[in-house]
Amino acid sequence: MKEELRKKILAKREIYPNWQEDSHKIINNFLLKLDLSNFKTFMLYYPHKKEVDTTVLIKKLLQERKTVVLPKVSGQDIKPTIIKELDNLIVGYAGIKEPVGFQINPKEIDLIVVPAVAYDKEGYRIGYGKGYYDRFLPKLRKDSLKIGFCYDFQLLEKVPHEPHDFRVDLIITPTQILKTKKEEVK
Repeated sequence: MKEELRKKILAKREIYPNWQEDSHKIINNFLLKLDLSNFKTFMLYYPHKKEVDTTVLIKKLLQERKTVVLPKVSGQDIKPTIIKELDNLIVGYAGIKEPVGFQINPKEIDLIVVPAVAYDKEGYRIGYGKGYYDRFLPKLRKDSLKIGFCYDFQLLEKVPHEPHDFRVDLIITPTQILKTKKEEVK
């Protein structure tokens, strides 16, 4: 079932005409909801194949002198690696741009935007099927804020999940901000 959902949503995302406009709306919703002064170290992803475009947010955070890290795949693991700009990324795993540089301890990450193919309203996600974030998320501090960015069609009522799966705390779409846990967002 997960694989069928993954294929269906990826096919829809591949032909989605409003991805750039909706990416801007998602980033604006993020900036309206969160007081960035509460966070020092942000982990985002570099967008690939019409994922929500995070580059504007990455540039803004760098301008505000925040510590920004992107994932670098090493073997079966993600290594959070500091970036200073977007110009010195190289093509890495699966053709996704990756940083070169200093890696940090995942415990230093205050806020992470977790990529996914789809989310449900409880904050569970369908990833890309390789388990990188399933292995990475348990390494974060319990109080690290986990956020999902997605287009409205990627937010489903329910996705299949296992007891060990991590939920995101907040899901941001072009039209809504959904808090998935009872704790208050910083």
